[in-house]
Amino acid sequence: MYDCSQTLERRERPRRFGAALLAGFLALSLTACLKVSAPAAAAPTGPLQQAPDGRRLQMTFEDEFDSFRPWRNGHGVWRTVFKDGRADDPELRTLTSNHELQLYVDPYMPIGVSGGEAAQALDPFVVKNGVLDIVARPTPRGLTRALGGFAYTSGLITTQPSFSQTYGYFEMRARLPRGKGVWPAFWLLPADLSWPPEIDVMESIGDPAEVYTTAHSNVDKTPTTKTEISSEGFHTFAVTWDRRNIVWYVDGREVKRQPTPSDMHKPMYMLANVAVGGDWPGAPDATTPFPARMSIDYIRAYRFAP
Repeated sequence: MYDCSQTLERRERPRRFGAALLAGFLALSLTACLKVSAPAAAAPTGPLQQAPDGRRLQMTFEDEFDSFRPWRNGHGVWRTVFKDGRADDPELRTLTSNHELQLYVDPYMPIGVSGGEAAQALDPFVVKNGVLDIVARPTPRGLTRALGGFAYTSGLITTQPSFSQTYGYFEMRARLPRGKGVWPAFWLLPADLSWPPEIDVMESIGDPAEVYTTAHSNVDKTPTTKTEISSEGFHTFAVTWDRRNIVWYVDGREVKRQPTPSDMHKPMYMLANVAVGGDWPGAPDATTPFPARMSIDYIRAYRFAP
């Protein structure tokens, strides 16, 4: 790991989940650039016995994606909309404050349209050989009106109904999509549905060779860090979070460290998604390859062993 010669500025992306949040909140932040000298793809591993910093771990959550287990009728793992999913609200299926262009869909949402094209557009989750693909694609013309005019469909998974934890080690092994306007992410949000805080374990905007790490807080505005990695294959994106520090890792190598803000000491759940468009990545163009897929090998969480 070493410092790059360039720094750059961008606007933080406000993630809005309720009227209590200020939609107009924008803050400039300096983005540090780091490079990880890593193999083209991290080798898959079984459950960890210790974190990269040597602390012993006890696994508390694991999904190897031998199947997809949606949360339905009080059973399963993954919610496919934001928050607690109770309200029939389009804002639970996108982030309008970011001006994103996708609607997060699933095979269970009623839209009054049937047929093969509708079924494909409404199922962004594909499991094959122990890997979950979250697929973003243009909305078929015949479904645009039924889906609220959104130009793209994609997928979101969250452990909001099934798992949350205060502190620990959280990781995802995944291969990232490429293309202008494509925005994959792996992140943490509070179980009490407030915002901020938020821990962005990994974000990427169109270039899988560049990933970003950020912590959002009301009390501590810290820079976003850009890390350069190989654009090929799978990588492991992880964070340790405790009372004192938040530390981000890519393929087991530390890429960012900061003190834990005072408003980040409560249970949080995990999310993974592929957004399309928005203020930060911009809109897709003719060069963007669709369908765009984030392929997830596993998602795991651990607590620190006593």
